[in-house]
Amino acid sequence: MIRYVSKRLMVLAFVFLFLPHGLVAEDAPVLSAPTAGSDMDALKEQIKRLEDKLTRMEEENDIRRRLETTEEEKSSDDEAILTTAGKDYTLMKPGRLGFEYSMRYAGDAADSITTSNTSSVSVNHNAYHTLTNSFFIEYPVKENLTVNSNIPFVYRYNSQTNADAKDTSDFGDVSFGLQFQPVKSGGGRPSYIVSGTLTCPTGRSPYKIDAAQEISTGNGVYALSMGLNMSKAIDPLVAFGGFTLEHGFETTHLNSKQGTQGEAGIYLAGVKPGQTLSLAMGIGYSLSYKSTLTLSYQYSYQTKTSYDWVGAEDAKSEGTISSVFSVGTGWTLSPKRSVNVRLGIGLTNNDSDFSLQVRVPFTYEL
Repeated sequence: MIRYVSKRLMVLAFVFLFLPHGLVAEDAPVLSAPTAGSDMDALKEQIKRLEDKLTRMEEENDIRRRLETTEEEKSSDDEAILTTAGKDYTLMKPGRLGFEYSMRYAGDAADSITTSNTSSVSVNHNAYHTLTNSFFIEYPVKENLTVNSNIPFVYRYNSQTNADAKDTSDFGDVSFGLQFQPVKSGGGRPSYIVSGTLTCPTGRSPYKIDAAQEISTGNGVYALSMGLNMSKAIDPLVAFGGFTLEHGFETTHLNSKQGTQGEAGIYLAGVKPGQTLSLAMGIGYSLSYKSTLTLSYQYSYQTKTSYDWVGAEDAKSEGTISSVFSVGTGWTLSPKRSVNVRLGIGLTNNDSDFSLQVRVPFTYEL
């Protein structure tokens, strides 16, 4: 009733204040001043049409307000984009337990040419396949602090021309980490997340197997990494990036003998890994309420690794470069279920030709 009376007052004010001075709203019906009692019906009809027009305008404004993206919805879209990019960019809220299953396949193929004393040339085809199933668990201790662990199970298959194929399956290197957000996001500031990860050599070490007969599933050394990741919404995109520095700890008391070297009393006694610096950047875009797209690039450089040999001269490997371009998509299957897919393309000889990863996150209320 109050809304009806106010609408009537607005119409009457419009009629008696503005129209006599010749001010007519655009698309509004033109009103003539009443000259007789018979004109009152026409005036009422014109007022009725004005009321209908105001009603339609109010309904259109209500629809616009409903279609506008709220801050909560916008934050949810940004989180979906960053989840597609990877677990380094979002923190889970307290009272929940996060679990994620991921499957990653990496394939690499290369041809090598060998010659013999008879000047004959042969081409050897080498193919390397790695399938990694990982189980990622995270628990939010506080709103800005989360601890996590990643447990991989690795299957590897290598095939070479004129040689027996090799395959193995075993645990990979288990890692334990934490993520800390020192400053709350918002107010036009980027979101910062500091992360730390300890990787343990639980997989099959390359320094404790015969490389001619077996395949490793781990790096064989302890490693500690520290990183800083940043993200910021720049409508209609979300930009993200960061850097990570990894330090590999020296391992000693090895007795790694390879082929004829072992027979000659030559073996590897220690390894001092180089430092690794990684840089990453990317953008994400929400294609719809149920799909997102991310583009990212990662560059890594590892310094020289030192090898301590017994019975032979010590050696150092050259620094290595890694460069990978990735395309990722996220699909929301239901309010509580989503699937993220990422394709990585190696840009150097040190990288796999390509990798394909599928991630399925789960969240449980505690």
